[in-house]
Amino acid sequence: MKFIGLDIGTTSITGLVYSLEHKMVLCSITEECNTEVPGRHQEWERLQDAEVIFECAGRILEELIQTEENVLGIGLTGQMHGIVYTDNSGRHVSPLYTWQDGRAGLLGADGLSCAGMLSALTGYTVPSGYGLATHYYNLQHGLVPDTAVSFCTIADYVALRLTDSTTPVTDATQAAAIGCYSFLTEDFDYAAIERAGIDPGMLPRIVPSGTLAGHTPGGIPVYSSLGDNQASFLGSVPFPERSVLVNIGTGSQLSALFPEGEYTIPGIELRPFPGGGRLAVGAALSGGRSYALLEGFYREVIRSYTGEEPGEMYSLMELLLKSGDPAAQGLKVNTQFLGSRVHPEIRGSVGRITLDNFTPANLAHGFLQGMVNELYAFYETLTQAGNLSYSSIIGSGNALRLNDTLCEKVSLAFGLPFAFSLSLEEAAVGAALCAAVGSGSIGSFREAGPFIGLAQPEEPVQSVPEADRQRIMGIYGLSVQPEEPVNNKQYSTLKVNYSADPEDIQDEEGATPYRIMLQPGVSIGPLYLGMTQSELERAGADFPVYFRADYGRDGLADFIEIANPWEHGYCIYMSEDLFRTPAAELTARLDLTLPYARKNTEDNTLYTVPELGFTLWRSGTLTEADLLTEEYQSLPPDIYEDEQRYLYFESLSVFPAVRPYTELIQNG
Repeated sequence: MKFIGLDIGTTSITGLVYSLEHKMVLCSITEECNTEVPGRHQEWERLQDAEVIFECAGRILEELIQTEENVLGIGLTGQMHGIVYTDNSGRHVSPLYTWQDGRAGLLGADGLSCAGMLSALTGYTVPSGYGLATHYYNLQHGLVPDTAVSFCTIADYVALRLTDSTTPVTDATQAAAIGCYSFLTEDFDYAAIERAGIDPGMLPRIVPSGTLAGHTPGGIPVYSSLGDNQASFLGSVPFPERSVLVNIGTGSQLSALFPEGEYTIPGIELRPFPGGGRLAVGAALSGGRSYALLEGFYREVIRSYTGEEPGEMYSLMELLLKSGDPAAQGLKVNTQFLGSRVHPEIRGSVGRITLDNFTPANLAHGFLQGMVNELYAFYETLTQAGNLSYSSIIGSGNALRLNDTLCEKVSLAFGLPFAFSLSLEEAAVGAALCAAVGSGSIGSFREAGPFIGLAQPEEPVQSVPEADRQRIMGIYGLSVQPEEPVNNKQYSTLKVNYSADPEDIQDEEGATPYRIMLQPGVSIGPLYLGMTQSELERAGADFPVYFRADYGRDGLADFIEIANPWEHGYCIYMSEDLFRTPAAELTARLDLTLPYARKNTEDNTLYTVPELGFTLWRSGTLTEADLLTEEYQSLPPDIYEDEQRYLYFESLSVFPAVRPYTELIQNG
């Protein structure tokens, strides 16, 4: 069963197809589109073109539907808080006023802001950037379009247009982000809104999460959207009541699910969660920007000393982390460089400096530990306030995924097992799961967890120094990765025909190699599990690669293996060329997202993913570092060239997938 998830972000839009059976993304497309509204604007305005956003989402959706057949539904999520006005026909009559728009925070002659006045009139805290605060400012300044009859979030507007409806609907996760949402009535507080002189009829109607909003012209069901924070939690946490989500990207957040109830927790925001409960969120304002601040400092030091502009410093910082003392020798860093929600005036600091511990390595460790400490403080607050306990940590966000030391510090600080969700696009996965719940394919939101795959962070892989690696790649032509697609689109694919164009990969004579489609647990190219021997022979008659198969007692293929096609073909999986990327490099990257069976892996010769149903194999353990040794450098050129083949996997096989629960979480 396959569902589409659309995530309408502030700077980009992601669409993906998610398979419930495989618990993974089959293909995804991310497009950065120019949504800027033409003309001159005030410095505090943050406006986007709603039509450009809808057209971009439509293109992505059309491409996904053409790529994958039998999609059962479409779910949406996207940037919260912002609003767009609509008319009687369901078309926008204004730009999108995003969550970053600052009009409601501007101080008037009386020293009050519209956000402050609205909060005082309603009794609800409605910050600047929230939809109602923006609307209240527009009312006070005569900026509401004359033909406007309603407003809604951008994700709800895309759903409105996809279904050719006229009246927007929203769910509680989005409504709470607009403002004046009552947990008690599970609806907007219309009486409070009227006290502020706002017509309640302008607000979108609230429906249960996962409600059918309508159908596309092609007949595909479209379901009401989720707030992006709730969608990310839904799309990455298999056991909501037992796990907390730690997200570290540009900012950082800790999210945990609370039971229904009234809570007042300083520094913690409570949000509705689909299917019931409260999502408690502690947000650190600096987050990953703290580490970026340190990287900029190191760059400035080198620039000042050398007079030259250095490149990025993160690779150097990784080396520093390996050489520094994990405890930073007592050095303490407070990373609240932008203050906090409760105390916006406080700032970060570096303390407990001694004559011995003020080193670049200890600073790097101290900054990472400070980031973790801020999130752990939220965790302690949550567990004490709710009298709750959790058994695992789920990680997300690029800053966390790309830094093994940061992962270790999170696991040590919380004292809990740690895992990543398989998908990098958690919010879009959550939107797809919402559609699956709405369609009845998943019984309830609480039952969505088992359809999420997890991956444990792996130990850092030893690699040849980058300078030597580049020298080898250049001299011996080892880098044959396909080029990234153009037009600001990025593809993460399951089947090769969703990714690189054939023209991107050519053999030495300029001919286009054979393109092999991999469907884990299903097929390789035209060779399908479940075929008889005669069917396989017919299907593989023109297949340019050696293959073999094993058959079960029923005479049907239950194992298919192909040899490396070398110059005759290529096979791309999750944007990686399986046969033209050095095995050690390939497995290190795949392991960021795939749950391969480590107990069956030795020296990068065998890479098996039983939950998906495929295996990569090679006979030797040659690495790029080996090619630098005197033994290999002294080989005759023709023998040296032949030896290079052992850098790569030599065969690919598929077999029926097995899908046990992830032991890490199940045993928690």
